[in-house]
Amino acid sequence: MTTSLPIDSIEVQQVKKSAESRLGMTPESPADFAELSLRIKLATGEDISADTLSRIWGYKKGYSSVRGTTVRILEAYGKAGSESDFIYGIAIKADELQPGDRVRIAWLPDRVALLEYKGDYQWEVKEIANSKLHVGDSFSCRVIAQGQPLIVDNLQSGDRHIAGYTIGGRNGLTIVQAVQE
Repeated sequence: MTTSLPIDSIEVQQVKKSAESRLGMTPESPADFAELSLRIKLATGEDISADTLSRIWGYKKGYSSVRGTTVRILEAYGKAGSESDFIYGIAIKADELQPGDRVRIAWLPDRVALLEYKGDYQWEVKEIANSKLHVGDSFSCRVIAQGQPLIVDNLQSGDRHIAGYTIGGRNGLTIVQAVQE
């Protein structure tokens, strides 16, 4: 299932800025979008048409969302040639982590969290923005996957205990990023 993101979402704006930085300019004409399309193909091996790019940048009107795969390709283009800690379409499995490893997640409309793995499938919220979760909340889960809701068990939030809780239930996680320190 391909998740679509609103064209004005934080994630789309971030990948646009990253692509502009790599391109060295803000595309503003059909020739600019053709150039960007070609550079994306050369850098990533993936195709995004000049027409789609012109809609994302607002040159052509009537575009309200962007396919998740398109966002991932733009993200890859912006990061190509530099070290990236993004994990594209791959699940982060607790079995493959060490205590202290951290993962940044985001979900719509503008929620972001930094999670720290504690071991034995346990996680703690270290940073949080625009969510009902709080710093210090803890839960258990085995897998965190981009494009899928994060379903956690045994959420402990202050004095509250919730057996099952879903993060990003409507559109799934838009960003899953291993954080290297």
